[in-house]
Amino acid sequence: MLPNKSFHFKNKECIGVKNGKNRLTVMVAANMDGSQKLPLFIIGHAKNPRCFKNVKSLPVEYTANKRAWMTKEIFEGWLKQLDRSFVAERRKVAFVIDNCPAHGNVSGLEAIHLFFLPPNTTSKTQPMDQGVIQNLKLYYRRRLLQQLLVALDCRREYKVSVLDALHSIHMAWKNVSPTTIENCFRHCGFAATTDQQPQVEDNLTAPEPTCDR
Repeated sequence: MLPNKSFHFKNKECIGVKNGKNRLTVMVAANMDGSQKLPLFIIGHAKNPRCFKNVKSLPVEYTANKRAWMTKEIFEGWLKQLDRSFVAERRKVAFVIDNCPAHGNVSGLEAIHLFFLPPNTTSKTQPMDQGVIQNLKLYYRRRLLQQLLVALDCRREYKVSVLDALHSIHMAWKNVSPTTIENCFRHCGFAATTDQQPQVEDNLTAPEPTCDR
């Protein structure tokens, strides 16, 4: 998500670079009041990219397939892992999921009950599509641009590896506030039985950039 355009003086030679072709699929999940955001589940192209060498732990949950897409097998494995943790915590959880072909019904779940949204209604009824994902991308892209400017000031080339992207998306997810998530759920009709009015927040807070990654 680095910029692909730039201002340039007319009649001056402009040398560009090709954007990287790496793509990531990100699974975003949280409860309706935003008090619990599940760790991001990310799918990449390579299981062990070169940038993962000597890295002992990742800030997110990561897996891979050739197309970096969600599949029924990956989705089922992710849900069953969550289900085991919820069983250990003695919790019952309702998962509201959009009707995607990769989001198939999963049998054998003890703590999780799946509720699938009607087809072709994601843009209206999926809370994460009401601003949560957009907010996440805003923070992610802002962090990349901040680091790009820092790299220019430090006179060094700036490239985004998969590991860099995972750290940036992790920090972006931390910046998405509970109020934003709660308001997006409310916009879809999910609301707790309370008369409290929605709060107003400033979504433009971002960490100060440094020369370090």
